Amino acid sequence: MAESWTSGYVTEVGYQWGYFSELNPMRAKIALPCNGIACPEINHACELGFGQGVSLNMHAAGSDVEWHGNDFNPSHAYVARELSGHSGALAHVTDQSFEEFRQRKDLPQFDYIGVHGVWSWVSDENRKEIVDFIKAKLKVGGVVYVSYNVQPGWAGFIPLRTLMMEYLDRIAPSGKGMVARIDETLEFAEKMIETKPLYAGNYPAAVKRLSDSKTQNRNYLAHEFFNRDWHPMSFLDMGRWLDEAKLSYACAASLLEQLPSLTTTKEQREFLETIPDEMLRHQVVDFMTNQQFRRDYWVKGVRRLNAAEQMETFKDLSVVLTRHVDEASLTMKGPIGEVNLNEEIYKPLLDLLSDNKVHSIGEIIRKLQSDKHTIVNLLQAVLILMGDNQIAPAVSNPPAKIRKQCERLNRFIRNRSRDVDEINFQASPVTGGGIGASRIIQLFMLAVEGKAETDEELARFAWQRLSARKQRLVQDGKPLETDEENLAELKKRAAEFLNKVRPVFSALGIQ
Repeated sequence: MAESWTSGYVTEVGYQWGYFSELNPMRAKIALPCNGIACPEINHACELGFGQGVSLNMHAAGSDVEWHGNDFNPSHAYVARELSGHSGALAHVTDQSFEEFRQRKDLPQFDYIGVHGVWSWVSDENRKEIVDFIKAKLKVGGVVYVSYNVQPGWAGFIPLRTLMMEYLDRIAPSGKGMVARIDETLEFAEKMIETKPLYAGNYPAAVKRLSDSKTQNRNYLAHEFFNRDWHPMSFLDMGRWLDEAKLSYACAASLLEQLPSLTTTKEQREFLETIPDEMLRHQVVDFMTNQQFRRDYWVKGVRRLNAAEQMETFKDLSVVLTRHVDEASLTMKGPIGEVNLNEEIYKPLLDLLSDNKVHSIGEIIRKLQSDKHTIVNLLQAVLILMGDNQIAPAVSNPPAKIRKQCERLNRFIRNRSRDVDEINFQASPVTGGGIGASRIIQLFMLAVEGKAETDEELARFAWQRLSARKQRLVQDGKPLETDEENLAELKKRAAEFLNKVRPVFSALGIQ
């Protein structure tokens, strides 16, 4: 019998409804210049393996970039096309295999290609098709974003995952359905660990990962661990694969990973300086941080910026604070522990951004540069706040067309939230991408559209939708049982929405 079109990939349950900001080309426009590399003008972009298509559609709605997206799963393509149809944005969605998609003659040459959550979960044959697609369809100077599982962080878990796959294939009844089979497989693995095998003592992190999986979304687990193919890869092996497409490593898309002082100790940095090979240094860093998931930018032809070009590029870029300034944090966690940000530098910056309007980096430098606040310190502060998702790249005065695209997409997503908790994001024409918006927040937005004004009116509207579905709020890990308890908590959240969230959303163009 010929191999199924699924190629061993889970299709019985859909992928999560996630949004991934690293796929937003606007982030590349900051990340690459930070490393002295020119970023091209991005007019044509492509996402390979887009899942439910949330990121694809938010990036298409939030910009004038023409997007193509391909995911071999027709169920994913159907949902993504539905989202695109409501926004009216330029998002061309197909459900072809990587090979079929590569062979199309009507595709443009792309300035940007994103491959998120795909590389480690497909076969070598499909990885080769991805590389061949990039080689054929990426412009010279173009950017590729790719994420993948990395060996150091997964080393101890690999044999346990292999064992679980064997149980799933050999014993868990196929007629039960994927979710039930996963539950049975996890139960088997837990019972095995309870016998205290020597493996468990040698790999406690793997045991913890198994324990954590009990409370994780089964759709996520199905796609993360229970595909036929699951291949954590070293950074250097990734480089060898992408070399076939003439790609060179540019930088980490995770902006905090570009700052060694946040990810490695002084002793580790001194050791890294003794390694003359740049690519090997990156692989060594993965050991130092026990990296399990890399998100990187690669480019087809590197153009280095001189110091003057780099500074002018920075000055022309803009950012926006994506939360109420009262919610901004000067504490963050990294691989080497908790980091307290210097209030002398960060407080003036946050004060400047507290209006939630778009500010160019040039303006930030003009207004804040001093003996205490050097240009380097200010640029690093912007990078850190962006890496911590407190600020985002932004455009001032997005065109009316883009505002309308986002408005239509957001309204469709909000209307779905009346009955289901799926897409917890809204599209911003200012950031060109998604902003977190829980189902409760979306219900509050619907209430405001219905002319509700007070926190009590918003709370009652939301509770009407939740209680009709016999749903309850959860506080401190426990469901609130009575109507009064739920309404009181909703009223508290509604007041915060009216005072903090709604003004920020308005500034971000979220309507």
